[in-house]
Amino acid sequence: MFHIRNGGGPSAVCQRARHRMWSTATHDTTHRHTGLAHLLPAGVWLCLNNSSALLMTAPAVGVAAALLVLAAAAAVHCSAATGEDAPGTGSSAAGRGRPVVPAMYVFGDSLVDAGNNNFLPPPAPRALPPNCIDLPRTVLRRTGRFTNGYNLADIIAQHLGFKMSPPAYLSLTPLSSLDLLRGRGGANYASGGSGILDITGNGTITLRKQVELFAENKATIIRTGLVDRERLDDLLARSLFLISSGGNDFDAFDNGVPMSQAPEFIAGMVADYLKYINELYELGARRLALLDLVPAGCLPSQRAITANGECDANGNSLSQMFNALLRTEIAKAVVASMPFLKYSIASLYNTYSDMIANPALAGLREVKRGCCGGGKFNGEVECTMASSLCGNRDEYLFWDMVHGTQEAYRWAVLSFFHGSTRDAEPINLAQLMQEPLSMATAPCSSI
Repeated sequence: MFHIRNGGGPSAVCQRARHRMWSTATHDTTHRHTGLAHLLPAGVWLCLNNSSALLMTAPAVGVAAALLVLAAAAAVHCSAATGEDAPGTGSSAAGRGRPVVPAMYVFGDSLVDAGNNNFLPPPAPRALPPNCIDLPRTVLRRTGRFTNGYNLADIIAQHLGFKMSPPAYLSLTPLSSLDLLRGRGGANYASGGSGILDITGNGTITLRKQVELFAENKATIIRTGLVDRERLDDLLARSLFLISSGGNDFDAFDNGVPMSQAPEFIAGMVADYLKYINELYELGARRLALLDLVPAGCLPSQRAITANGECDANGNSLSQMFNALLRTEIAKAVVASMPFLKYSIASLYNTYSDMIANPALAGLREVKRGCCGGGKFNGEVECTMASSLCGNRDEYLFWDMVHGTQEAYRWAVLSFFHGSTRDAEPINLAQLMQEPLSMATAPCSSI
């Protein structure tokens, strides 16, 4: 049901930025985020540009509240200078400072794929134009994202102080892989259309294989001697490991698996997922961010096949079952076998549900139709250069039949970093970055 088909207020500063509430080097929007009322006290308006922050409050808002908002804004847009720079990968989201982590390693599916599938032969799906239509010209060469601009991995990376996601693993050359071999910057192993199960995603890089590639990379780093083992363990422990996987595995229910088998099927998915998480832990991961599953029944592709155009209850039920079991089982696994792991589960399900129920919260207008595609809700025909394409992409939740827009992703990630336990649990991503980490690591000789 999450299938990837082939083919593709007010101030002088804010006025100069037209109607933008946020205006920074990398977090630039084309309309005001009215939904920031969800995070900001009433009467507070915030406008940022490349070099300054301007906070204006109504008389009823106290100075203390204003200062708290300013601090939160700085946390979003300015990286702390406590991490290590990753040469060639990025700089502070505000154009200064260093990333707050030495590296970021990305695994999973099309929500975070930074271009690996463009190096795979058919039938692996490729993110062909008009995907990436809104990426800045300076990064258009790094296409391969299944959205109109930056994807979730990019935007999470920007909040950490990088310019975007680390490079797609398959795009690396001997020269461009030097940062990776020094334990810096990281790599993106994600593959659009892949799943937790080996049977999912014909021709893609399965989650199992992605973890194997990371293990091979670590062994290569040790073999080259560019970083000694103790230093590498320290770098990996302080890095962020990001995973988005599971939605594509539900294709099985479109292909004959009855809903009565859902509990058993999902239990197998979660068991495999935890096995791969444990392997990453044994390889040195200590800081983990997981993205749970969106309300799959509300995707344009699913609305298109329901009688009344509303969300498909079975699709949402599958996502809910998976998300609940994942939370239960990872909490058990951390106690039993991964005592030094710090983690956060960011809820795409809840953030999408909130945007669907209250579009204005995120500055959106259209939360049912895809921006690009064809048929009912633009959910019946895949997005290609021949597709109808909306002009107001920042007002859409969905880019195509299954993927979100860059703007929706920005709102979701803001919630992941600064929201409540409804948005990310047991801690949010900002708190995850501040968690003290144990230096207890698996011996490198175990590779």
